[in-house]
Amino acid sequence: MTNNVTPRRKRIVVCRGQYCNMDGRADKLLKRLQALVDEINGDQYPKPVKLEIANCLSMCGAGPNIIIYPEGEIFNHVNDDLLDEIIDEYVRER
Repeated sequence: MTNNVTPRRKRIVVCRGQYCNMDGRADKLLKRLQALVDEINGDQYPKPVKLEIANCLSMCGAGPNIIIYPEGEIFNHVNDDLLDEIIDEYVRER
């Protein structure tokens, strides 16, 4: 019998709360992250990575913040360099 269970897809949740997005920091990361996710997803269906926006992740003062599911890994003070590490470690297929 064939197992038709679809693997759980990755979810990336980006906080866009007022503290995380001071000076547009979260918006800048979100724009870059959307391009990376589009590249990873390509024309696959269903898409292996889903990008979500949260209004607040209740980690004010530590932002910008990102959570990767299903691992539940939380990343604070995300900048371009950390974003690259997160994508390479948790999102890209190896």
